[in-house]
Amino acid sequence: MKKFLAALFLVLATSFPVNAHSSLVSATPAENAVLSEFPTEIVLEFNENLLQLGDANPNKVEVRNSMGDLLSSATVVNGSKISAPLQIIGNDEYEVSYRIVSGDGHVVEDSYKFKVESEIATAMPISAPIEEPEDGPNLLVRSVMTLAAGAAFLFFLQRKKKK
Repeated sequence: MKKFLAALFLVLATSFPVNAHSSLVSATPAENAVLSEFPTEIVLEFNENLLQLGDANPNKVEVRNSMGDLLSSATVVNGSKISAPLQIIGNDEYEVSYRIVSGDGHVVEDSYKFKVESEIATAMPISAPIEEPEDGPNLLVRSVMTLAAGAAFLFFLQRKKKK
């Protein structure tokens, strides 16, 4: 009898579905990817639909550069996919962090990194800042001072000739 009950328990325990947390199925850009072109969007796909509460979206995905600047915009959820437009214009290492709520209410948070090494974004030499042409009162003062210096020079030159 004990063997029968143990076998029955084992069959029943393994026959019910287990509520597992959502897991990442695919990502574009992928984890540890080295891209030669600038991505315009981040797209993460999970193994089940993500939870949405009416107009409220408890899910988010963010992409930051190595300086910590946020480069992604508003998050969009469509079934099991979460995405956001990106504004990446330079070579760097980027961190993708996400927080999603699966259909059963479990919260999953994680992050990964990828790099962009594009030939388009080459390192530019740092040069002296370009000075803008002067205008306004500063230009007027310099012009008056130059005219006054010229007039004084001519005045002293004329006085020397008369002596």
